[in-house]
Formats: sequence, C-alpha cells, structure tokens
Amino acid sequence: MILWFSGTGNSRYVAEMLAAELGQTLRRLTPDLRNGSLTPAPHDDTVIWVCPVYSWGLPPYVRAIIKNVDLGSAPLIHHLVLTCGDDCGLTAEMWRSDLAKRGWLSGLAFSVTMPNNYVCMSGFDVDTAELAQHKLSAASLRIREIARSIADFRAGSGDCPNEPDDVVRGRFAWIKTRIIYPWFVRHAMSPKPFRYTRECISCGKCAAICPLRNINMSEPSGKSTDSSERRRKRPVWGTDCAFCLACYHVCPRHAVMYGDKTGTKGQYMNPQS
Repeated sequence: MILWFSGTGNSRYVAEMLAAELGQTLRRLTPDLRNGSLTPAPHDDTVIWVCPVYSWGLPPYVRAIIKNVDLGSAPLIHHLVLTCGDDCGLTAEMWRSDLAKRGWLSGLAFSVTMPNNYVCMSGFDVDTAELAQHKLSAASLRIREIARSIADFRAGSGDCPNEPDDVVRGRFAWIKTRIIYPWFVRHAMSPKPFRYTRECISCGKCAAICPLRNINMSEPSGKSTDSSERRRKRPVWGTDCAFCLACYHVCPRHAVMYGDKTGTKGQYMNPQS
C-alpha cells in the first residue's frame, strides 16, 4: 500500500509510478486519517509513505497522520520516499523517530529530486524550465531504481541494510532539520497571508485542488459599485492549511498571493500527474 500526500503533483507522480512498478494500491492521505483508521488489504505487508520535504522535515500534516492513524494490528514494514528540490536534511531520521513512537517497523528511505515549488520567502523560487525538465527526466529512472530496491527488500530476508537511507541529506543537515525546521513550522506556515488579487476570475481551481478542503469560494463582503463583481465568488482561506502551495501554483491568472513575497515568483505544477 502506498500512502501519498502531494500539493503540486511531484509526490503524486512518484507514488503513481511506484504503484505501477510494484503493483501496489494507492491511498491519498486525506484529512480524515488524522483521527481515523485505514486497514491494509490482507496481502499487504508493506506501507510506502510518499510525501514532499518541508524545510528539511516532514510536512506537519503527514506527521499528524503518522501519530494518530490506526493501521490495524497486522505486522507491517514501512518505507519512505521523499520528494525534494535539493536536499532533505534529517527528514528520514525524523520519520523513523515518529514511526518508533508508534511501535512501527521502518525499512528503507529514499529521496527523489524534483522541481522546486517553494516561493514564500526571499531567495526561493521555482526552477527554470530547463532545470525542471532535467529533474523530471532523471526522476523517472530514479523511481524505477527505488522500486527495484523495495522489491528486492520484500523478496529477501526482511532485514534492513547497513545504510537503509538512500537520501540526499545535504550540508548542515542537523542545523536545517533541528533548528530551521521547527522555526519554519512555528512561524512560516500560517495561511493568513494568502490573498487574491484583482486578476482573480473566480474559477475555483484553488479551492478544488486544496487537499484539506481549506478554501471556500464566497462572495466578498466589502462594498463594490459593480454588481457583477459583488456576485463573483472569491477564495477564502481557513485555518486548516497544509501549506502545500497548490492554490498558488494552480491559479491560471497568478492571482493567488502570499503576502508580498510571491508577486514576481514563478509557478509550477507537475505536468505528468
């Protein structure tokens, strides 16, 4: 069973390709799983978690599911496949620690380099079209390699190799995961700065793509002399935000902004998911 979470489609693409290679079933990590249950099929002895890296750590949304979801009592081996624009820090170690608190057995961990999509701070932007295409081309080979490793693991004794983490940690991994990540989660993931501009055409794509259903299309409450403008529904962000940035990247008019940080930034959606 492959459990996946994705905003702009990178992790979804990886999950779908792994499912095709391994013959595994796919299950999206939906909000109800934060306090719900999920029973693997009787023949399933493997859970593969696929998700993006958030500031050199696991998405808090995914951590909440790991902490609370009921996967039944059958013995399972868990693997991890991370998508990242550059490096992962100690994300795999964080995942193993979270699993250990549940008494779950962790197996292999991998990372796949994919196009960048974080744009909410100075100095961060999407990749050039050329670099994004290069990463996507390399990713397909990487995913097949990961699938072979997981298949070989399942066919073997079940013992973990000496170096089970095949991830790009990058430099200063401890600082990034142990210091920057907690700061990021606490201070840089608020949905409050999200807003729309006058370019908004009320298409509702931002609301439709939100994995947590955190965006509602509502009529503006402010005054307007244009009656048609008053009738147009606009996005309103709630507080239950995974900060996946799908709403920003999917907007066809670049009308979704995050404060004043994204006006000149690019957009990216995985073209194959």
